[in-house]
Amino acid sequence: KKRARLNMDMSKNNQGKISAFILCGPFIVTFIITLTFHSGLFFYDPMRFLKGLITPSIIFPMIAAFILITPIGYLLGCIPAIITNLLFKHFFASKLALASWRYSLIYGCLLGFMLAPFILIIAIVTPSPLLTFLYLQFVLILPTTLICTFIEWKRARNRQDINE
Repeated sequence: KKRARLNMDMSKNNQGKISAFILCGPFIVTFIITLTFHSGLFFYDPMRFLKGLITPSIIFPMIAAFILITPIGYLLGCIPAIITNLLFKHFFASKLALASWRYSLIYGCLLGFMLAPFILIIAIVTPSPLLTFLYLQFVLILPTTLICTFIEWKRARNRQDINE
């Protein structure tokens, strides 16, 4: 009974709220991509990279490029975010409010691995499929699904506290 009441309360409170997967997911992925593309420069010549961070002629164009890249990342990330959100709602949303934070992270890992077949299809058509798959799966998808699942868990716990 309590679970049924909780599910009804969650469906009432969840209306009108945008999922963390759609709201935060594309931004997290865009940020991770930006960091990983700069990591090559940082590891190759760290002093040049650090000097560039304090040089206005370098840092302002970098900030402007990040501001321009973020909406493009959102647009490109909308379809994977919607697919991930649908998978999350179908498999884990009803279990999340009663789960501990450890189980929410396990749900996030499982959700990330559910996307592995799609990532494998994308990686097969690239020049280096193994590296592409590993980068997409373990650098982009898993951290993003973990963070977004944790945010959804916190929301579910807050709604549960409000309802009690």
